[in-house]
Amino acid sequence: MLALAMRTARTRKVGFLGSLAAVLVAVTLISACVMMIQSGARATPAVDRFGATAAVVRADPGLHVGSGDNEEVVPLDQPPRMTAERLAKLRAVPGVADVVADTPFYAQVVSSRGVPLPGGGDGPSRGHGWPAARLTPFELSAGHAPTAGTEVVLDADLARRAAVRPGGQVRVVTSGGVRPFTVSGIARPPGGREGLPSQAALFFAPRTAARLSGAGNAADVAGVIAAPGTTGADLAGRLRAAVRGTDQQVLTGNRRARAGAPETAEKLEYSTLLFGPMAGIGGFLAVFVIGGTLGLSILQRRREIALLRAIGTTPWQIRRMIAGEAVVLALVAAAPGYLLGIPLARLLRAVLIDRGLAPPEFVLATGPLPLLVAGGAGLALTLVSAFTAVRQASRVRPAEALQEAARPRRTMTVPRIVLAVVMLAGGLAILALTQRVGGEVGVAFLALVVMLLMAAAALLAPLLTRLLERPAGAMIGAVTMTTGWLAHANSAAAVRRVSSAAAAIMISVAMAGYALLVTAVLDDTTAAQGRDRIVADRILLPRDADGLPPDVADAARRLPGVETVSPMRGTMFVSYVLGSPDIVPAQAVDPATAARVLDLRLREGALNSINAPGTVLVSRTHAGAHNWHVGSRFRGWLADGTPMDLQVGGIFDRSLGWADIVFSQRALTGHLRTGLDDSVLIRARPGHAAELDRALNRLEHDRPVVRAVHRQAAGEAAETSIQQNSTGTYLVLAVLVALTAVSLVNTLVMGTTARVREFALLRAVGASRRQLVRMITWETAIVTAIGVLVGGIIACLALAGANGALSGSMRLTGLPVPRSLSLLAGVAIMSLAASLMASAMALTARPIDVLGGARE
Repeated sequence: MLALAMRTARTRKVGFLGSLAAVLVAVTLISACVMMIQSGARATPAVDRFGATAAVVRADPGLHVGSGDNEEVVPLDQPPRMTAERLAKLRAVPGVADVVADTPFYAQVVSSRGVPLPGGGDGPSRGHGWPAARLTPFELSAGHAPTAGTEVVLDADLARRAAVRPGGQVRVVTSGGVRPFTVSGIARPPGGREGLPSQAALFFAPRTAARLSGAGNAADVAGVIAAPGTTGADLAGRLRAAVRGTDQQVLTGNRRARAGAPETAEKLEYSTLLFGPMAGIGGFLAVFVIGGTLGLSILQRRREIALLRAIGTTPWQIRRMIAGEAVVLALVAAAPGYLLGIPLARLLRAVLIDRGLAPPEFVLATGPLPLLVAGGAGLALTLVSAFTAVRQASRVRPAEALQEAARPRRTMTVPRIVLAVVMLAGGLAILALTQRVGGEVGVAFLALVVMLLMAAAALLAPLLTRLLERPAGAMIGAVTMTTGWLAHANSAAAVRRVSSAAAAIMISVAMAGYALLVTAVLDDTTAAQGRDRIVADRILLPRDADGLPPDVADAARRLPGVETVSPMRGTMFVSYVLGSPDIVPAQAVDPATAARVLDLRLREGALNSINAPGTVLVSRTHAGAHNWHVGSRFRGWLADGTPMDLQVGGIFDRSLGWADIVFSQRALTGHLRTGLDDSVLIRARPGHAAELDRALNRLEHDRPVVRAVHRQAAGEAAETSIQQNSTGTYLVLAVLVALTAVSLVNTLVMGTTARVREFALLRAVGASRRQLVRMITWETAIVTAIGVLVGGIIACLALAGANGALSGSMRLTGLPVPRSLSLLAGVAIMSLAASLMASAMALTARPIDVLGGARE
């Protein structure tokens, strides 16, 4: 059967090439995704901050909820620290030469020009105690170690950018404010580098570091130095035995390096997780793309299959033949798809790094794994699609074979209808669920809704084509007379061919419409809520810094022209989402001042209710998902893992891009370690705006990490940030839309080029090339109209679902008309171009040659 499949491929080149193109695109997409996942998993910081250690020990940074098989782990924003007692026990492990405690904290140098200096690659700037320099190790290249409380050692890269030498003065910003320090020395990491590639390092005297970090005798991590004669592997094994049964972790190798650069590790994890769903959705779409292409190819071969059945070929042999062709397709597409996946992965990597979503350490890793995974996935997808497409054709009884070739059996079988109804019901049920869950979580589930509705539309494509072709074809036939009437007649007679092309357009429009509409409405709604939520006149934001020291708000309160000053501090809260513990954003505010600078649009309760211990505000979407009201009680965990029993004091609307839980700042005292505010909102006294602006200019000069902006400017900056955060989503959807576009072009080209004999007959009875081109154009218009209508309905359902999840009303608002029209125009142009290109190929041969060859 494999040999027969190879001969069939040679004789039906257009069908084979069309199917090959579909498999090739799917393999390319999957191989690129696997490369990106593999690259993110393998990437490590260029310099290991803990490179001089045998291992690093830390407390488990995750919150464990449940037990046994039901246990779930949620990463904490403020993980627990290593106590002095635990550090002492580590020092007692045989083979340990020393245990060096390290608690990084925010510390940033201000240049002589008044500019805060970030780390390399705009990374963070961190302070450490001088003993922690051994962990890398940093070694002094000039000066001496810090001993006094006013001394600091800078890494060589930071000292160069600050234009300072030992003995010079620098201003350093910490959570305690801005203070002058004397540079006692300059240090370098190993390897001839000037500093760490993704962060700046400042080293303080031990007591100063303990005070600035707030850690005291505790530590975030403990670097373990091996004694002479003890190997790293042996010592790591002893350490694991020593901490067994506790919540401590022993990190070596890649995990140790990532622990030294958590910001880099977070970006690498994001880059890795982004492409898992992309590969899954791509595989889902590939079933329809490959299945549609193979289905059309098998449809064009129904006479051949009927003749094979007539001469005694069994259904199993037909399926084996088609399976052999699927194997050939998958094998031929594997290597080229892998090779094409490399430039696609490079493009995706470049976009992520350019947008700041991936660090420079994200180096593309190829190797055999992507080839094996993508090749295997391509084979599996092709076989599934082939068996689905050939199932009906292979079951024709021999006695009905020739009749089947002349008059195909009904296109809608009972199993197909049942499966379509299940998909449709599932999609609508999940759509209803998104309205109950609401918020960004509900919007995320709309991707599954769209996929299920696309599957239902593809399965019902023949029925939808019969229903929709009549009005569309009749309209075109009435307007264009001869060629339009002929296009209508052809479309009505070839439901399978038309439905295959229409299904490809449905999927393309639905996927592209979802990408355009849902992401746009999420971004627009988030930006609109952000603009409406803030009613302050001026906003203080960090300038190239992690946050604002608390004394910035104190200084702002003393400015002339100020009526209200309210600091804001973001955090996280672990709540239950869809029955599982998950992270939701939270904010800590001052209830005495927040009401004058924020308009949360409270639906129930009052903002000052959070003055009561254990009382919080909850967003409408989060409250709606749990059926909470004012007075409802619930349990969750703070950012440091502390369990809290809370009561709902109010329910508010404007939560997107901000928080689902709002605490009083007093309630989180002792649970937030950084001590930095995200922003400070200021309201001016009536008639004193100009005076306040002059005072804020002086504040910016005195405190370089402060940037004062008007409310409108802050809204524009927030919109830019929202768009940047959506880059990953747009990137994923753009690649998936490209996959569906290939299916569209592929189906139209195959469907048109297979009609060579039909076109020859029309030309033999007097039709001109121009008339045939017009007929094909009108046929394409009918197919496009059907596909656009059904795909547009699916996209509009997704838009309504997004509006309902975000605002509570499933209205078709926020429709970006220009971009939507551009999408429809692009689909129409692409469809017409594909059909005309294929028709030019089909009309090249002379009718006498085609018909004469057919008789032979």
